[in-house]
Amino acid sequence: MRRLLTFKHWHLFLLIFICGAWTSPGPLKEIINSIAVLTFSFWVYTIGVLGQERIAELGLQSMNVRLFKINVIIVAAVFMAVLIFFSDFQSTSAGNFELKDVPLIIAGLYLFFAIPQTIIFVGKTIAKIELRKEVTFGDYFTNLLLIFFFFIGIWILQPKVNALIASKKV
Repeated sequence: MRRLLTFKHWHLFLLIFICGAWTSPGPLKEIINSIAVLTFSFWVYTIGVLGQERIAELGLQSMNVRLFKINVIIVAAVFMAVLIFFSDFQSTSAGNFELKDVPLIIAGLYLFFAIPQTIIFVGKTIAKIELRKEVTFGDYFTNLLLIFFFFIGIWILQPKVNALIASKKV
């Protein structure tokens, strides 16, 4: 896992954005798009888990990682399922609600909670390590923006993560 955090920012950009924007016919598109989803999910997971280890090394109070781990796994699984099963999804009901829509609604409602929770967890983890103190929302707000606008933020976040978490020195 630590190896993923030592990637250069342009490596992650290629793996996440180029693979995520890949369009081609057939199953090749789903395979290449899944590389982007898995890379981003593993990157977030690694920052959260190894970041909490680094926080403990610094003598700060670490956050509860259990909900974070569950959310990252569920979010990745849902996105992979959408990529695989609903890639060529065409709505035939044209606005009519059917019973098969219930799991999609439940998954969507859970993602409405899980995605912000994972982003906040990662932003807070990076800020705690960087500032070496307990942080408030204002301290990690810039990290949240960089994760939210990831196509720009990767160029700033990855070198910071590489220096703070992936390297043995702090």
